[in-house]
Amino acid sequence: MKRMAIIAVLFLCVAYLGDTLALWLPIPGGRQQYGVVRIQRYYAMPLKGGKTEYGDAGTENETCAHSLFPHFGLPPCWYASRKTEKWVTQ
Repeated sequence: MKRMAIIAVLFLCVAYLGDTLALWLPIPGGRQQYGVVRIQRYYAMPLKGGKTEYGDAGTENETCAHSLFPHFGLPPCWYASRKTEKWVTQ
């Protein structure tokens, strides 16, 4: 059991390292390293009396990385393209 856990951790480390190298270097050649996803923003502001006001806060472009894992503070594009709504509560 311990050996399987070590193999799984090593596999994840090698996958993350390979993903990072593929992002730094354009592997395969001609591949875009970064992309842009359009995010729709909404706000939800609490009002007196326990009510909440909802509204449209516009759109924004979010930069993402074409990778399996998040890198450099950027989400992967496969994840960011599924999360196209952002709620602002402040």
